[in-house]
Amino acid sequence: MVLDARRGEPPPSHWEPKWRRLLTTEREVPRDFDHFDRAVRGMLNQISKENALRILPLDPGLLAQAPAWCHARLAALMLSSYLQVIHTSRHARSLAIRSNDNVLPGYLDAVAPLLSRSPQLVTALSAWLARLLRWHDLCWPCTRLLLLAAREKRERDTLPGHSLGRLPSDLIRGRILGFLLPPRAPAIQGLVDEAVAPNLQHSEDKDRDVVAFLAHFIMFSPLAIWPRVSAFGFALVEAVLLNLDSCQEREVYTAASVLATLAQRIEAGLGAASPPEFAQLCRRDVKLIRRLADRLRESQGGEESSDAQGVPAVSLFVSCRVEAALEKTSQVQAEALRSTEPLAA
Repeated sequence: MVLDARRGEPPPSHWEPKWRRLLTTEREVPRDFDHFDRAVRGMLNQISKENALRILPLDPGLLAQAPAWCHARLAALMLSSYLQVIHTSRHARSLAIRSNDNVLPGYLDAVAPLLSRSPQLVTALSAWLARLLRWHDLCWPCTRLLLLAAREKRERDTLPGHSLGRLPSDLIRGRILGFLLPPRAPAIQGLVDEAVAPNLQHSEDKDRDVVAFLAHFIMFSPLAIWPRVSAFGFALVEAVLLNLDSCQEREVYTAASVLATLAQRIEAGLGAASPPEFAQLCRRDVKLIRRLADRLRESQGGEESSDAQGVPAVSLFVSCRVEAALEKTSQVQAEALRSTEPLAA
């Protein structure tokens, strides 16, 4: 108790009632977020691996009962705080590695118990990232086609066999679109106010900060949510590579950075020190790494090939990032072959 007071932290018993009041008393979106924001920012300012279990809201029942706006607001405040860290630390933007100059991995380690126990928070974080990275814009041509098919008024039997209009509209809207589109969190709409807006807006500088955070999130997320985090990363890279003719340089930069980080995390997961379950997931993900790397390599296969596929012209900086991604994917494929050789023997 005395030690906590010296650190400026409330005693452990003060945090649980505080979270219970914040997460259960307001079912509707409140007009004033000051009380909620102060508590969350206080937690983010004080949290560490040593005190995380004392100050995080880790009761599964409490997290499940919390209204959607709580998860969306918490994710926004976390993301805003972490983007500030990246913006003030160029080392964090350049490389997603542990070092004395990069404090973001430590922050992600500290909130790992909360991310592992709250799938709603992971969904909200993913939705914020998809919004900031303009993922929905990449998917709009395909989305528009499916929405038009869902509104088809002619008799299905009169349509050609290959027509999407022959599919039931509820199947298109409920299953297919939900699979193709990035995660959505309707509660995030309207929650961006003056308290969090400055760090959650679009600009070239802030876009690269968002990509840097996503790279750290992929690299240092807890193993319990790796399937969701890796699926988010793979789907984002694929969405860019399948729509290169309508992409700009920032999307190519995003795809190369995310692919390189996925390869880096998977290469580490193939090591001897990795848990067997995680290593098995990584071996399966190598196939996706290979397919996406081949697609990226084809898009950069020379001036003639690029023109034919409508690949946007990119700067030398982004070209170097693409080369780094291809090199990292080659390394992880080589590591996968080495790790399977003892099994074959």
